[in-house]
Amino acid sequence: MSKVITSPVKRFPGTVTLSDPLTFPQAIAFEDGLAAVRSDREAGSITKVRFALLPGVLACVEAWRLGNFPESPSVDSFPSTPRQSVAELIDWLVGEVSALYQESEEVPLA
Repeated sequence: MSKVITSPVKRFPGTVTLSDPLTFPQAIAFEDGLAAVRSDREAGSITKVRFALLPGVLACVEAWRLGNFPESPSVDSFPSTPRQSVAELIDWLVGEVSALYQESEEVPLA
């Protein structure tokens, strides 16, 4: 199964397909990104924080169908400008992946 989400960012219209459910490697990559954020946040660099989150987000994406955007972005090719639009895109993706991740946390262990 997959989850198709529609970009709210005007600069990057289209959809992104997320894995749903997340696999163990995807969840671990996302957790690693969150852990890296703690140290970057202390350094006071929001750019570094967003960059630290990218590997975990990228691991959870199956397909990119966004306008004005690379077809298969990687950490090295992910755009960093225009800053406001990219910030909105990354923040939105982190929120969507977080929702999938949190949902998995809510499943009771039987």
